[in-house]
Amino acid sequence: MELMRKLKQAVRERGRKDLRVQKSGCLDFCEFGPTCVVYPDGAWYALTDDATLDAVLNHLLTGEITDDATLRMR
Repeated sequence: MELMRKLKQAVRERGRKDLRVQKSGCLDFCEFGPTCVVYPDGAWYALTDDATLDAVLNHLLTGEITDDATLRMR
């Protein structure tokens, strides 16, 4: 929850009203720990630390997917 709050605050601080950070229920990937998916790109991230949070924020702001931070799905 703390990483989600940080991400939400970072988006808010940049004044991006076109982006929405929203918690959800189960995403069915518990083995990766807390996860998020960025739509419409469908890029999945395990929210493990601030570096991953930075990769998600960069994706949201620039559209660039950080391949080494994304999850390799089944």
